[in-house]
Amino acid sequence: MNPKVERIEVYVDEDKEPIRVLTEPPFEVELDTRTLPDGAHRLRIVTVFKDGSREERELPFEVDNLPDAFVDGIDEGQRVRGQVRFNVRVGDYEKPKEAAGASAWLYVLSTVLVLTLVWVFFAVSPTAEKVAAQMAVGGAKAEAEAPRGEGGAPVNEALFNQGKELYAANCASCHQPDGKGLPGVFPALAGSQVVADVKAALKMITEGGNGMPAFPQFSSEELAALLTYIRNEFGNHFGGVEVDEVQKLLGGGEATAPAADEGLLAEGEQVYLQNCASCHQPDGSGMAPLFPALKGNPNLEDAQLVIEIILRGRGAMPSFAQLSDRQIAAVASFVRAKLNDFGPVSEDEVKSLR
Repeated sequence: MNPKVERIEVYVDEDKEPIRVLTEPPFEVELDTRTLPDGAHRLRIVTVFKDGSREERELPFEVDNLPDAFVDGIDEGQRVRGQVRFNVRVGDYEKPKEAAGASAWLYVLSTVLVLTLVWVFFAVSPTAEKVAAQMAVGGAKAEAEAPRGEGGAPVNEALFNQGKELYAANCASCHQPDGKGLPGVFPALAGSQVVADVKAALKMITEGGNGMPAFPQFSSEELAALLTYIRNEFGNHFGGVEVDEVQKLLGGGEATAPAADEGLLAEGEQVYLQNCASCHQPDGSGMAPLFPALKGNPNLEDAQLVIEIILRGRGAMPSFAQLSDRQIAAVASFVRAKLNDFGPVSEDEVKSLR
């Protein structure tokens, strides 16, 4: 648990009293939608920090518990032939298929949505670890043959296998081990046009969007591996992605930086160990998906962005404006020039952004 966080309060709509107060794992919330009127509602997640500050996130959702015709046996848009059998139910929310749908919705509220909103504050969710363990012991069937891309072209098998591990640890808890997702919540990757477009898929992974968090901590090799896997698994045959292609799309790969003053870097390392290492780890590897890795992070190429985040904070990261211009220049230089190859930062650059 992040030592800066005191508690997390979960509210529904404009309620003054939270339905749950989260202080220790497991971070589970149960919401009985039958206590709510049908229609639009809001889930409010309020993070209370130990310094007294608060941060609020909102998630709109809709309740529909009124009796409604439900067709069991034929799906919307499904192509059918010959004789088709199906059942029509009205308001029968206790049947197995409906119960499964409700369970999935509660699962989204209790283990995905809440954790997605607060995972930058707490320890890694066990869900991804559980999925990874299941995959490791054979929970998902291995491909009998080497992966093939478009037209049967061979795919880099080493990248594919590396991507399979990354997917199990970071993606399967939402998009499901079989890539089918959760309809209406997490899109399926099977047959996805976003996955088919390398540039669009890369942008979604590194920048996030539409409720999906960003994964800027992945290296170019990891991105190529994950893309290769999702583009050639789940019935997809879109072809592999190589590391140099990812580097080109990210802006030419790793930059060569000018030399930095060793004294400044040594001072920056001390500032980093005192203020940053507890979250981002002493070696800069981070704690995915809570705290992004700084080592090998292409976003740190933007020196102004680095300084702005240190000065003003972002998300769960607090501001460190109390540090001197020299200290900020030092720690920014350390994470850019020692953990990456992007070059140092000067005190004048810091002063210009205060």
